[in-house]
Amino acid sequence: MLIRQISFILLAISLSGHFASAQNRALELDGNGSYVELPPNIFTSLTEATVEVWAKWNSFRSYSRLFDFGAVYQSMNVFNHANTPDLRFNLYPQYAQKDPSLLYHIRVNGLLVPNEWIHLAAISGPGGMKLYVNGELVGSHTNAASFADIKVSHTNLFGRGTTRNPNDQDFHGQMDEIRVWDHRRTEAQIRENMHKQLTGKEAGLFGLWNFDDGTARDSSAQANHGKLFGNARAVALDPKSASKLVAAESPSEAAPSPIASNPVVPQPNALAAFPANDRDTVTWWIAGALTLILALLAWLVLMFRRGGAAKLLPAGSAHALLTESGHQPPSADASANHDLKERALAELTEFAKQSLVQGLYSQRNALLETHQKAQRELAELETRLVSLHLSDRVQAYEKRIAELEKELQTRSGELHELTNATLLLLRKKLEEEKQLERKGRRFN
Repeated sequence: MLIRQISFILLAISLSGHFASAQNRALELDGNGSYVELPPNIFTSLTEATVEVWAKWNSFRSYSRLFDFGAVYQSMNVFNHANTPDLRFNLYPQYAQKDPSLLYHIRVNGLLVPNEWIHLAAISGPGGMKLYVNGELVGSHTNAASFADIKVSHTNLFGRGTTRNPNDQDFHGQMDEIRVWDHRRTEAQIRENMHKQLTGKEAGLFGLWNFDDGTARDSSAQANHGKLFGNARAVALDPKSASKLVAAESPSEAAPSPIASNPVVPQPNALAAFPANDRDTVTWWIAGALTLILALLAWLVLMFRRGGAAKLLPAGSAHALLTESGHQPPSADASANHDLKERALAELTEFAKQSLVQGLYSQRNALLETHQKAQRELAELETRLVSLHLSDRVQAYEKRIAELEKELQTRSGELHELTNATLLLLRKKLEEEKQLERKGRRFN
């Protein structure tokens, strides 16, 4: 009778282990030094691409990146603008550093909602930039560049910017099912597959990071595995998110309206047998409890076979059982501390090397920061002017240029450079607006 009970328990544990291993996890980042780093230069051959990701912002930290591939002034990234819920898709190709007109981007104001999942697809290459949100096109640009047009060594990060500007902060929230394709996906393909968990063997899939095994392993054939830094970790979806999961359906049945108020997160089909509200909690409690029961019963069988009476567990058994049930032994903390020390040493070494040449590049870096500040000022001005008529916008640009030309005479140093850079951008924008105004008069 006891052996039969143990057989039933073993079967239950096998099933619960299957559900636990198939459980949908997401990458969680705390916005404070936590990120994922992929191997360098893994996308350099892609002349066109689609980058997909499920994301949830817990808070809008300053210019916090979902992903950032490339280097300073040559990169592809998606992030929230400043501390706002405005969504940005940047793609800066070669020479963007020297020519501000090549700082291509798509911006959608007020789109993001804190603590809500959203699906994003950023497309690049011939045909221009396109940005999809929950399967619907929300922005486009004629820029036809892609990864191959970033002619510098690529640093590839999730949750952190590559340039490390003083105003940039790490991403605070969760992300899941990050995919990189070697081609431009159609709107129909994005909608059809956004709710599916991929295997990694799909045609054209160049990278897949779903974090379901607790790591940043790449499930595609490329095997470009990432490393977790800081407090980055893979966590089971919380009950609120789990309640939004849908059972296996055809794409037409499962797909929500393109931009839903409550977007649906990626679906783990293996968990459909559990009640939706407590799926994650129940799975882990069952797995842990049954493992402990199995260990106790196995010990009891051993005692009966030996003819001995029930005895107290030895002092070391609790440690063994905890390890057996999936908990980390205390030595894991020591290992984590060792990894932290090694990482800190590596970062200090890199800082020392950079300090040796800092004097040579100080002027260049100051100029880069100056152009970035000027670009931000122009973006803020454009936001204020977007609701004005064309003639009013022209007057507003002319007024601001006149003000800055006066201020330029009294400014020096970095402030003088910033004013000069801002004037350059404003004059270029003013000329574009005047050309639009002339075209309008010609056709009226």
